[in-house]
Amino acid sequence: MKYVIKVWLFTIIISPLIIALILGVIINESSFDSILNSSEIIFVMIIIGLLSSMPAMIIFWLIKRSLKSKFSNWKDKIILSLYSFSSVWITFYIVDNGFITKWSEQTIWVLIYSLTIVLGVCIFKINKKEIVE
Repeated sequence: MKYVIKVWLFTIIISPLIIALILGVIINESSFDSILNSSEIIFVMIIIGLLSSMPAMIIFWLIKRSLKSKFSNWKDKIILSLYSFSSVWITFYIVDNGFITKWSEQTIWVLIYSLTIVLGVCIFKINKKEIVE
């Protein structure tokens, strides 16, 4: 369970920060100070990310638990990464499927969340002793 929580928290905290930096500095050419002053928006993004990702993370936990020691760690991570990447796209599609038909700022959100969760799956160590959970 610790692994799942680490990946989840990593994704819901890091993704809004990256989005704020990319949308603020690069796309909208905002100053770094104005991005820091938008901490309320980042906090809301974290809360909404926490709530909207709960179903996907429960399934993530079930998949991780069902893998047990059938495969090596890197195969587990590939399976979890594929699921994670697709679950982010599905979640955003359920909320608003407009990002698929045209390139928008929301498409950047989906890409950042997808890549962040896959990065989280890859960087955190899966503890095979944690099978019992």
